[in-house]
Amino acid sequence: MKGPLRRNRRTASVTAPTAVVMIAVAIAATVTGCMVAPPPGGGASGGPTATASTEPPEPMEAAPATSGPCHRLSDGEVRFDTGDAQRVVFALGEQRETTEATLTSCHRVQGGYAEEWVRPARIGSGGFGPVDTTEVNTLQTPTGSYTMTEGFGRVDPGTDLEYHELSPDSHWGGRPGPHFNQYFEGEGQWPDEGLWELMEDGLYEQAVVVNFNRPPDTEARPGLSFAIFLHAGMAESWGCVSTDADTVVQVLRNAVPGDRFVLGAEGDVFTGGSTTPADGRSDGGAAVQID
Repeated sequence: MKGPLRRNRRTASVTAPTAVVMIAVAIAATVTGCMVAPPPGGGASGGPTATASTEPPEPMEAAPATSGPCHRLSDGEVRFDTGDAQRVVFALGEQRETTEATLTSCHRVQGGYAEEWVRPARIGSGGFGPVDTTEVNTLQTPTGSYTMTEGFGRVDPGTDLEYHELSPDSHWGGRPGPHFNQYFEGEGQWPDEGLWELMEDGLYEQAVVVNFNRPPDTEARPGLSFAIFLHAGMAESWGCVSTDADTVVQVLRNAVPGDRFVLGAEGDVFTGGSTTPADGRSDGGAAVQID
């Protein structure tokens, strides 16, 4: 800690010669117009003194991105339908076989989409799979556009999505039946996922559900992959997108139902790419309707 302030006795008093000098300097400053402040009631010209505004500046409206995924989204170069999403989070890889991806968040502004942030991520050990038909146990992350309507984790961070605070009874259904590819509470059996255990391991501290192979995007079909999430951990997965926990929380706090994930290799996601689309089409850029 700093000690108490002490007044310096040697500078506390002003001698008479010093006072005379100070008065002379003040008079000279008035004559030359170098005053620190204007006299009461007006400035140097005798007019009223302008009062500095205490109003905070108006926040500037973000402009549409001029490059990158958000720019291409604004220009209609995404092959997949993104509807009227207020936010679109891209998870893009340079090629299908990659396990590294880049997350880019785009939010709607006047005239298009602006870039909010960019983060690193990891995807499934099998890279990116085909559009809408990625099968279970391929370890692939699906390619396509999918809504976000739901999240889960230890504590609700303040999201507008439906949110499940996990307990030891929390599971994600992997067996064919009413709970397939859905959150449920109760006794789980393989291949159901025990969400509580994975949360305690740090992966599902916070997670956002990617609506692949599940309502409201499609009917759930056993045999296709399930339990596709954006979650923490920054590690290769069985098909999920993995990044740091702070980024997952940021997505949850900003998201509203109907926002979108767009996943895939760049050449599969955007028109004009050099890669044949992952569904086998070579349509030269026609949009793929997901809904």
